[in-house]
Parts: sequence; C-alpha cells; structure tokens
Amino acid sequence: TVFPLFFFMVAALVCMTTMTRMVDEQRTQIGVLKAMGYTRGAIMGKFVFYSGSAATIGSIIGFFFGSTVFPKVIWMAYSLMYGFAEIELVFDWGMGALALGAALLCSVGATWFSVRRELNVTPAELLRPAAPKAGKRILLERIRPLWRRLSFMHKLTVRNIFRYKKRLVMMIIGIGGCTALLVTGLGIRDSISDVVNYQFDEITLYDVSVTFIDAQDEAAQEAFRAAAGEDAQSLFVHESTVDASAGGTTKSVYLVATQAESLDGFIDMHMDEEPVAMPGEGEAVISQGLAETLGVQVGDTITVRDSDMNPAQLTISGVFENYIYNYVFARPETMEAEWGYAPEVKSAYVAVTGDADPRAVAAELSALDGVGNVSANIDMRDRVNSMMESLDYIVMLVVFSAGTLAFIVLYNLTNINITERTREIATVKVLGFFPRETASYVFSENFLLCFISALAGLPLGKALHAFVMSQIRIDMIRFDVRVSLLSYGLAVVLTFAFAILVNFALRFKLEKINMAESLKTVE
Repeated sequence: TVFPLFFFMVAALVCMTTMTRMVDEQRTQIGVLKAMGYTRGAIMGKFVFYSGSAATIGSIIGFFFGSTVFPKVIWMAYSLMYGFAEIELVFDWGMGALALGAALLCSVGATWFSVRRELNVTPAELLRPAAPKAGKRILLERIRPLWRRLSFMHKLTVRNIFRYKKRLVMMIIGIGGCTALLVTGLGIRDSISDVVNYQFDEITLYDVSVTFIDAQDEAAQEAFRAAAGEDAQSLFVHESTVDASAGGTTKSVYLVATQAESLDGFIDMHMDEEPVAMPGEGEAVISQGLAETLGVQVGDTITVRDSDMNPAQLTISGVFENYIYNYVFARPETMEAEWGYAPEVKSAYVAVTGDADPRAVAAELSALDGVGNVSANIDMRDRVNSMMESLDYIVMLVVFSAGTLAFIVLYNLTNINITERTREIATVKVLGFFPRETASYVFSENFLLCFISALAGLPLGKALHAFVMSQIRIDMIRFDVRVSLLSYGLAVVLTFAFAILVNFALRFKLEKINMAESLKTVE
C-alpha cells in the first residue's frame, strides 16, 4: 500500500510540473486565441483535452502493465520459496478507475488552474513574453570569505539554483522521494535477507543443538562431554514449548532453563549492544519480539504455562534482541518453585571450537547413545539464506521502478530548465562560452540539486523504511530495522548515475540551440 502511494505522489508531481510548464510555453498562443475571439471555454478545452487524453492513455497502459508484469515478478520470487502453482491474473477494475481518477485530477487540475490564471490576463500582455525571473542576492554571498573562494561558474550555479525556487522545491521533492524509495527498497533487503546472519553471528553463537531421549543427570552430562571431545563445548539446558501470556495476549514460545551462571560462547544476550544479565529467582529474560507482541517491558509480569497448563508468574528482568523464534530464559529453581516439579534437562547447546566442521561434529554426535535429534545451525542458516535470495527479485523491481522514476523527474525538470532559459543560454554562447562551459553552466546545477535532494531523501528513506518494517509482522521471526551504509551509498550513487545519464541525453539539445533564432524570439 505504501509503495504505490509514494510512487504515485512523485509521478503526480512530475505530471503537474509538466502541464504547468506546457501552459506557460503556450502563453503567447493563448493570447492570440483570445485576441481572435475564442471563448474561455474553447481555449480551456484545448488544454484540458490534451492533459486528459495523456493521463487516460498513460493510466490504461500502466494499469494493464502493472496488473501483469509486477504480480508475475513477485509471484516468481515467492514460488522459489514455496513452490506456488501457476499465477492467475485478476484485474481490479475499481483500483484502475481510482488510479485513472487520481491521474486526471492531477493533470487536468494542474492544467485548469494554470490556464485559468493566464485567461485572466489581457491579450496584449499575453502576446508579450513574461518577464524573466529577477536575480537576487543570496545568503551565501553575505559569507564573504566563502563566497570569494568560489569560482565564477560556481557562483553562477548557486545563484541560479536559488533564482528558480519552484524548480528547486520540485527537484528536492521528486529526487528526494526517489532516493527515499531506493533506500527503502535496499533497506528491506538489509533487514530481511540478513536476519539469519544477524541471529547466528551476533546472538546464537553455538553451532549444534542436541536433544536427548532421556533426562541427563550430571553423570550423563559428563559422559556426553567426554564423548563429544575437545572440539565441542556443551551447555546443558531444559528446553520446552510453553505458552506466555500478558494483557489478554498469548504466544507459544520456547522456555530455556539452565543452571549456568553465564551463557558466554553459546548465546549473547544484549540490547542495543548493552549486555543483558541472567535472570534471578522468580525472574525471566524474554526476547524482544515477545516483549513487543505482549506489550510488556522490564518490571512487568508474564504468565508461563506448561503443557499441563500449570501457571508460573515471572517478573521480566531483561529483554534481549532476537530475530528467529521467541524465547523465555529462567532459572530451573524458579520453574520448580512455580510448577512444583523440576524441569528435565534433555537438551544441550554445542559450540564447535577450532577448525572443526559443525556438520561433521553434528554427524558424530548423532551417533552417540541416548541422542534423539541433532540440528546444525549452519543448515538452517543455509536454508533461510536460499529462501531470502528470492527477495532480490522484489528489491530489484522496487529499485528499477524508483530509478526509472528518478530518471523521468530529472529529465523532465532539466528539459523544462533548458526550455525556459533558451535565450539566456543563447546569450552565454554568444558571449563566447565554449560547449563544455555552456554544459557546465546548466548541468552543474543538476548535480548540486541532486546532492541536496539525495541528502533530503536519506532521512526520509530511513523513516519510510522503518514504517514499512513495522508493518511486516511474522509470528516466529522478528525483522530488524537497519539499513547498511552500503545501501545508503548505493542509493546516492544511483541517483547521481541517473543525473549523468540525463545530462548526457540533453547535452545535444544544448548544442542545437540556434543563437540568432533564440535571441529573436521576442520579436
């Protein structure tokens, strides 16, 4: 819901800018039509028909293209994970009508307001070109030490940017919005595709999980450690599935109870890089996803029920970051006091040391007497990573769409800039500017505006990404809200790459400007 809305807002901005500029270009023609006796309605109808037909054709093409290509790409991505059947396309005619209505409102509305403003002017005034924007001193000029160090071309660039404030605002909104979409798309990949890496690199440090057939007393634990060898360090725990509830919400979670005073080397419990202490008697440490679901925090109380529905009231002493599954950590004596029986120790976490292969260690452990099940974390890591690779298709789709939109915004605004300033550009060419200097005179503004827009788009993208991630709710997985520095850098680089493409495409237009004809346009 968020992405199409955001895309449409930027596209509407481009459409409104284009139509407003088109009316400004036709100012003289409107004056001629008024002088010849055409009615206001006839003149208005000419422009409304043009903008309305463009919006209608674009909406129809976009509706059928978007209803076929985009679903197929997303369906293909998820089919890699779940093996879906063939997709059956369904056209949402109501949504198409809504999109068409919104497009007509933006294009026809902008045209109506622009033409109405021109129609209120007398024909004599319309037949004369509008006065050029007046140049003004800018704030930077008052900072004398900095202003004196700027070159002549840099001074021209800065002055022109603030001379055309409407274009400045349009560029910041348009390109900033596209940069925000790029950050969001790349950030979704950072948050989702790397969640398994965050889990097993930063939190779950053990390599193998072992489940035993019978409860393990101290003698059995020592025998297992001896059989596992020096390459495997073991932590014995009670692990079971329980129901945790608070405030009317109940979730199925894993209860882990251990006598160990520290989980170092096996599980790193932390929150915002601050370590979380082991729980005391009557206390529990819970995962962040569970805390958010139940709406609890440190100091609150949760109820934990075993398979026989025996309740245990536990006070939350800490909350730790965790992404895969939800956990409650407590002391065995706490559970024994609450439930009336000691929880059985039938699981062990094994951390592989040295250069030993976790898969090989898991195979050796599975052959030991009394072992019921062995699971290597690296296998789960590989499975989830292969599933998440399909997300790249969706991210590429978002990035491609945002990039295309950025290109259109840049091309449109730059083309308008050149058209508005044809006589000005012809003047500097007459004054002796070389082709490279003329191009720099116009296009350096693009690069500076892109830089300003990208800086504005980065925090907007971070906020949009955080909102999108807050809407992704999966019961057993919690996605982190993080965007890597590489993604920020890539969003900015892509924005500048599109600016370079636009400048290259429009450089030929600058070279084709006829100096004599441009300077005679007023006559």
